[in-house]
Amino acid sequence: MKFSVLLPLGVATFAALASPRALAIEPIPETPGWRGFVVVGGGYVDLKSNLVAGNSLIDIGDPVIDSVNQRPQSDDTFHPVITGEVNYTFGNGWQGFFGTSLEDAVTLDGVTQLGARKDLGSAGILQGGFLFSGIPTEVWEDPYAEGVRRDETDRDSTGVRVQWDRILGSALELTFSYRDISIDTERSGEGVQSVTCKAACQDLLRRDGDQYHFDASYLFRLGEGQRHLVRPAIRYTLDDRDGDAISGDAYRLQLSYIFLGQGYSVASNVAFGGSSFDERNPIFGVKTDSDRFAIDTTLFYRLPIESGRWQAVGSVLWGEDDSDVAFHDSELFMINAGVMYRFGAR
Repeated sequence: MKFSVLLPLGVATFAALASPRALAIEPIPETPGWRGFVVVGGGYVDLKSNLVAGNSLIDIGDPVIDSVNQRPQSDDTFHPVITGEVNYTFGNGWQGFFGTSLEDAVTLDGVTQLGARKDLGSAGILQGGFLFSGIPTEVWEDPYAEGVRRDETDRDSTGVRVQWDRILGSALELTFSYRDISIDTERSGEGVQSVTCKAACQDLLRRDGDQYHFDASYLFRLGEGQRHLVRPAIRYTLDDRDGDAISGDAYRLQLSYIFLGQGYSVASNVAFGGSSFDERNPIFGVKTDSDRFAIDTTLFYRLPIESGRWQAVGSVLWGEDDSDVAFHDSELFMINAGVMYRFGAR
């Protein structure tokens, strides 16, 4: 569950600040032209994590740990928020796009994407794109280094995504994503003092590798005027990393809900999941399996200017990753506020 300027955690990649017009790929307009949206604002984040160091815009997390038996300490900061999407409709059901889609932002999977959509009529809408980190997350070169100042390094992610929505006229959506995860400088285990971690141990901790996501969801429109949108979703993730202690699989069950009011909307998400790793983490002698939970709510209020193109937005989010190893626990509390502007032909 990841805004281009926020922090992907073990909990998930969090993003909850965009428009709730749909919990699906938006219909492709019949008229050609430029369209899109942009969100700007700011927020406050309180993070407990021994693994994340922020990004190029903000620093968060303690660079020094005394022991690998140390639970993560709380750190907080203010951060900018900027995200959006620009697209161009060519006609004949084709549309190119760049940015963070509305569906990604509302359903807690923020990622920058460059791709194209095609309206297949009664068969649905097919979308494909290239994924990349707009602003890479920073992690520690060696998160286990004890008693010294840990150095930061970039965690880059590139890949592809194929998404099929409104399959054969239904409300079913299927998505496949592949991401190549790269740590610029990987030194996990080199600086640990309380445990012997030679080359074979360090090899088990390598974070570079491949990640595969398989998603399925179904959209229900309920109530008078179909103002209640409910989408249950399931995700299966396969991590094939260079280190067997980092490789494994995970699942996530998520329920997304939107209420479309008169002049305002509310979007909420509840997600629960778990992860299971292939091998024991050699630093601790056990697997770092975990349970994950996240909940968020976002309010959208249409401002009485420019025929409703402007909206005020605000969100609150909390999530945690409860690992079998306390060092790998993480917790996030976030408040965001900003404004969104929709541009282009309607």
